Amino acid sequence: APDYYQSYKDENSLHIPNRLGFSTVSWGEPKRGFVEDSEDAKKKGNFDPEDCQNAYNMLLDAGIAFVDTSENFGKGMRPNSLSAEEILGTCVKDTSSDFDPMIASSFQARFRLGNRDTVCNTAEETLARMGTPSMTLYQVRPSLASTIGIGALAQGMVDAIDEGFCEYVGMIDANRGKLQAMRRALDKRDETLTSNQFEFSLVNRKKEALIAHCKRAEVIPLIRNPFGSDGLGSGIWTSEDPTGGGKGRRFSDKVLEKWEPLHSMLFRIVEKVQKRAPTTSGGGRELKDFKAKKYEKKKESVVITPPMIAINYIVAKGGVPLVDVYDTETAKQLLGCLGWSLTDEEIIQLEQAAELSAM
Repeated sequence: APDYYQSYKDENSLHIPNRLGFSTVSWGEPKRGFVEDSEDAKKKGNFDPEDCQNAYNMLLDAGIAFVDTSENFGKGMRPNSLSAEEILGTCVKDTSSDFDPMIASSFQARFRLGNRDTVCNTAEETLARMGTPSMTLYQVRPSLASTIGIGALAQGMVDAIDEGFCEYVGMIDANRGKLQAMRRALDKRDETLTSNQFEFSLVNRKKEALIAHCKRAEVIPLIRNPFGSDGLGSGIWTSEDPTGGGKGRRFSDKVLEKWEPLHSMLFRIVEKVQKRAPTTSGGGRELKDFKAKKYEKKKESVVITPPMIAINYIVAKGGVPLVDVYDTETAKQLLGCLGWSLTDEEIIQLEQAAELSAM
């Protein structure tokens, strides 16, 4: 599978192919359109476990192997064995892909009484739900340290690695101070912090400095909600198309008019990228990995969209976007990000438009 960032200087020993990942945040969540019955899934906007499987297969075959899940995603469907972790476990077992996934899960409880064993216990429960012996990355929230202490939390993370439950450990929503504290605590135990997951997008750039700090600290910035928590930065909903192509109204006219400068810029850059995407990446590198005819054909047929611009903006800023994918259509949006990148000028134009919209 192509890996356009194979020669990229990673922050640490964990290499994420193509600097792209996908999230299972919608899997098992009825409020996000998940249904058990395939007949219901045929209705507009719905998806079922088979849709998740097809998207999973498509992404792995294309070289997007990093998948983020959580004990909280689809938690209400556990009685039916259809939480996100359980669906992902089925995808891994039943995949038609020849490639192995890189699974990241997380201990999401913000506050939970326990001790250092709590981390190992929850990691083991996650693996049991997925039916896998180990995962690539296990992430915890720094808030757990307020109940068991930073030292105990760090030791629990090290224990999870030593027990073979995961290869690497990371944090979720750690600010600069908590990041440094955990790095010191792990360093005392001869282990390193691999990642920090947080929100960042064109409509929410508050943590731009945290991306830079993570990279200086050799910690991978994993970026969830790359379109913003409500999708405003995707360019799907605009003042000219308030229903998002029939997806339904999500924003008021006032909000869409406010963000019109950014949405217009997304479409302008779509036109520019479309002209070069079939033959070169944004940096001018030829698509040497696309030697197979099937890949060449797929690349030539890619239609660049505003969400793809928003996703590759995250990559350009140094983050690894975790894109919500739940069917082949959303998978294609992520696949369309392969093989090209934004120019410095385009990044500046997007940020200027975002700043103008946010005023």
